[in-house]
Amino acid sequence: PAKYGIDANVKGSLIADGCIIEGQVEDSIIFRGVRVEKGAKVCGCIVMQDTVIRAGATLKYAIADKNVTITENRMLMGHSNYPLAISKFSIV
Repeated sequence: PAKYGIDANVKGSLIADGCIIEGQVEDSIIFRGVRVEKGAKVCGCIVMQDTVIRAGATLKYAIADKNVTITENRMLMGHSNYPLAISKFSIV
């Protein structure tokens, strides 16, 4: 099952098994094994398998492929009509 931290805030999202959600997720699809650390925000995104979104990072309107790492305090934003795409094994 997915694990939710005490401060986790999830709205209108589909969260797969094996995820660890400690931050905020809204209107997103989160695949297996994704970790959203405390203070991270994910909004309107598709986040694929084994991706890590570090503390303080913000991800809006993005599609992250497998095994992506979004580093601490990074802000990445696309547009609802033109989402940002992040390729496999990227460290951003």
